[in-house]
Amino acid sequence: MTIKIKQIIPVILLGVIWGVHSCKPDKDIYNGANSTGNFTDTVGPLKTYAGFPIGIGIDNQPFLNDATYRNIVSREASVVTFGYLMKHGAIVKDDGTLDFTAADQLYNAATQAGLEVYGHTLVWHQNQNATYLNTLTSGSNDNAVNVLANGDFEAGSGNTFTNWSVYNTNGATFTAGSGSSEVHGGNRSLKITNPNDNAGGQWKVQIASDLFNTVQDHNYKVTFWIKAATAGGSARLSTGPTAQYQGDHTIGTAWTQITWTFTAKEAQTRILFDMGLKANTYFIDDVKIIDVDAPPPVTSLLLNGNFEAGSGNTFTNWSVYNTNGATFTAGSGSSEVHGGNRSLKITNPNDNAGGQWKVQIASDLFTTTPNKDYKVTFWIKAATAGGSARLSTGPTAQYQGDQTIGTAWTQITWTFTAKDAQTRILFDMGLKANTYFIDDVVVVDASSSGSGGGNQNEIAKVDDAMKTFITGMLTHYKGKVKAWDVVNEPMADGNSGLRVKDNSSIPQGAKDFFFWSDYLGRDYALKAFQYAKAADPDALLFINDYGLESNQAKLDSLIKYVTYLKGKGAKIDGIGTQMHISWNTSRAGIDAAFQKLAATGLKIKISELDVKVNPDPVKPNFAPSPTNWAYQAAMYNYVVKSYIKYIPAAQRYGITIWGVSDKDSWLATNGRFEFPLLFDKDYNKKPAYSGVLQALKGQ
Repeated sequence: MTIKIKQIIPVILLGVIWGVHSCKPDKDIYNGANSTGNFTDTVGPLKTYAGFPIGIGIDNQPFLNDATYRNIVSREASVVTFGYLMKHGAIVKDDGTLDFTAADQLYNAATQAGLEVYGHTLVWHQNQNATYLNTLTSGSNDNAVNVLANGDFEAGSGNTFTNWSVYNTNGATFTAGSGSSEVHGGNRSLKITNPNDNAGGQWKVQIASDLFNTVQDHNYKVTFWIKAATAGGSARLSTGPTAQYQGDHTIGTAWTQITWTFTAKEAQTRILFDMGLKANTYFIDDVKIIDVDAPPPVTSLLLNGNFEAGSGNTFTNWSVYNTNGATFTAGSGSSEVHGGNRSLKITNPNDNAGGQWKVQIASDLFTTTPNKDYKVTFWIKAATAGGSARLSTGPTAQYQGDQTIGTAWTQITWTFTAKDAQTRILFDMGLKANTYFIDDVVVVDASSSGSGGGNQNEIAKVDDAMKTFITGMLTHYKGKVKAWDVVNEPMADGNSGLRVKDNSSIPQGAKDFFFWSDYLGRDYALKAFQYAKAADPDALLFINDYGLESNQAKLDSLIKYVTYLKGKGAKIDGIGTQMHISWNTSRAGIDAAFQKLAATGLKIKISELDVKVNPDPVKPNFAPSPTNWAYQAAMYNYVVKSYIKYIPAAQRYGITIWGVSDKDSWLATNGRFEFPLLFDKDYNKKPAYSGVLQALKGQ
């Protein structure tokens, strides 16, 4: 978790950490928490009465600029955890270099206030510079899919360019550049001769691409090469239908690559070259647009699943089996293609009751292992509603159920168990007359989730990026930071297991997610601990997760994973349990979690404790009553007592409260107020403070 990082909290996470109020009987609602107690003792500070470190999670702005906030932290706590500034997203720049400026400023302020700093966090799937990390994978690889058709201007004849349309000329001409002095790559470029200056009028000379498919809120990076016949030229990119504008770029006489990143506003977008500002002759070539936020690439067992290979209406690695009057041709253009330049277009003129097999195209055989599961995904749409499609396999026939196909691109998934050492898939399209478009077919080993994806070059780059960050952090703070959260939130929710992209919820518009496990597999955490130990052998190294008190499967999975990692030589000194809980969280679950964690023999830390008091998380105007405050205080009191009871003294690495005042909580977002901390918005001690204090005093 993090403090005051503004992004939508994944619904799946909230479902785990909220104590949900329902219409069950009182015993289920309260979970034993309907005791108000007598929480009036506020004579601290907390750290005086604790036989272990008391920590507080802090945010940089209030700690640096609010004396009251800072004084409370230094008075009550012995150690602080930065909510954000030691995370990948705060340290790593877009070129992969490390910038410690902000983290050092907060570290220096904390240590000057007499506080130790706990390192948080090295490897997580959120709060990362995913823009940089994606450049190591599908985000910016030379092999990443170019969503723009004919960006090299090779397609076309004479002075026309397939997939491009001239919008405005104002006397300018658009012709094909040729020869080594006018072409950057291939045989043709776009040559624009603008005879007139147009003050403030870049748009007056303009050429536009065809629409290409985009994902709304994804970032797209445009790169292109450009030069001018004489110095002092000017160029700009823009988008449509919703207009976004790149700043004007000065163009010289040498080939220069220019990059622009925009956020897609629609499901289809075009780019425009705006060239009207300065009279000159311009040469543009090798335009590429990639989806920076695209999912990690996968290696498909199926050849030519994107139907790009082939000529005319033939498709390499595919064979038509049955037609019954249907035709198999290449789809083209943005309305017929999901990705790239071609799709498989099947025009079936006849209904065939019970006869999907009567229109059929089959892939080449690919290698499979008998009794192993394989997952097929593909994108499909129909010209009119009410279409039908089915997958099957060969040589041993297995059949997917019939799928109803509509007019919008839809991804369909089917998992089958291989019966043979080589298998083919078949598209059975005979049931309903329609015109179908199929694209981006992928077949993968269904058990491969979390086993490491991408090619070996990508894996090596991601591995090196992890090593660089961890080594840089522990080297920079060696001797200063004594303990670190090395791996944060490795286990998925629900029935748990290793967290990967496919079993995680990503909020719409979030840009900071990157799943190391998708590339480095199950041993990504092993690598993280190895790199941390190598950089600072004396540091204590922790693994940290949330929901352990409410999800026994997740708790058991985490402990099993820790055992696995330690069995492979990982130096893991402790486990952190975050404990973002509610006033009515099950006390039995809290006790059980502490008992199981203690049984590991490792140091145990409550790493991010807060207790929500709002019984209705969507109620914006909730005003806590004295009873609500008392229930909250009782829960704080219970957690601390349970920790002391079940965690042996030698294993207690402390309790960190995740914030100072209710107004600063990471939960005070989007109009939702949970009042989860020990101080109110005016920094007054709440009964919750007394709940913690009295537990530390044994009361």
